[in-house]
Amino acid sequence: MTLESEKSVLENVDTGDHPPRANDETLHLLVESIRDYAIFMLDPQGFVLTWNAGAEALKGYQASEIIGQHFSKFYPEDAIAKQWPAHELSVATAEGRFEDEGWRLRKDGSQFWANVVITAVRDSTGTLTGFAKVTRDLTERRLLEQEIHGLNASLTRRLEQLTESNRIVEERTVALRNLSARLMNIQDEERRRVARELHEGLSQELTAMKIILQGALGQQKFDEETTRAVAEGLELAERVSKGLRNLSHLLHPPLLDEAGLLSALPWMTETLSKSTGIEISLQFFPSEFPRLPLEIETAIFRISQEALANVYHHSGSKRADLKVEKLPGRVSLQIRDHGKGISSDTENNLGRITGVGIGGMRERASQLGGELSIRKADPGTFLEAWFPCD
Repeated sequence: MTLESEKSVLENVDTGDHPPRANDETLHLLVESIRDYAIFMLDPQGFVLTWNAGAEALKGYQASEIIGQHFSKFYPEDAIAKQWPAHELSVATAEGRFEDEGWRLRKDGSQFWANVVITAVRDSTGTLTGFAKVTRDLTERRLLEQEIHGLNASLTRRLEQLTESNRIVEERTVALRNLSARLMNIQDEERRRVARELHEGLSQELTAMKIILQGALGQQKFDEETTRAVAEGLELAERVSKGLRNLSHLLHPPLLDEAGLLSALPWMTETLSKSTGIEISLQFFPSEFPRLPLEIETAIFRISQEALANVYHHSGSKRADLKVEKLPGRVSLQIRDHGKGISSDTENNLGRITGVGIGGMRERASQLGGELSIRKADPGTFLEAWFPCD
């Protein structure tokens, strides 16, 4: 029998329409046979009148011990202090029924979580004759609910901690990116400074030395050995001057500031091709390539430099292909070599590589809102960097 059906039976107890004695006995046997619920009657003041086997099993009292006692014995002290038992009877009297869940006491003093239904019983004249009380032990359900609540609370705390950890990681990531951007700016400024000092300092000193040596050869007569030494010194000064000029321009080419990638990249690839022996092809799309924001031009130039240096030092390729393409809303740089290619470990862990090589190239692209990818080609390696650019 379900709880609802048992409650229905008790809610119709002694309404004044007295059924035959056989029905009374059937009802009594039914109540006595129920062991999952404590079912008993109270008088109008709340004193126990009947006691079934379920009540004995649930609350621990024999019928002889509890009949005649007030039902407040089943309530903890704090509930009695709040006059909760009297409140239950008052609501049941006024509304005909009262239902509640809360802690109740057994005979041994232990507590259990109870579902309680109290139904007012009236005779045919409407006079209150007592109350029918049904109690069920829901302690197991209550403990499960508390466990679930505790797990939910723990999960909520973990989520809050994870959210806070993510916030800290994001803040530190932003700080790291800002620091990285500052570092790159400092590096670029330092290259400009060193390039300027090489060009304006040492290059001019070497030019002055060349003029002096040329003047000495033209105005003085030396013996054959001295003349040859002065000529060799003049030739060496010319080579050093040219090397310094190339180094200065590689550190920061004036062409990049003055004319953009369309002039700076051809000069750089030609210079590297001569010094490394790698055949480098360069294409611009469209051919009338526009000027881009200086920071994007600088990033493309530096990534090209670093990528071609990697081709020379690591790939073993004798050829490299560069393509710079301006598309609607973006610009891309593609570099392909035909060497041994990158390892699978490098390809799979590209996002975790740090340093001045691949990590530096990826960071340059990221600082400007772009991305850098590297993958195996057949043969060789294919690098692509793109930047948002209207």
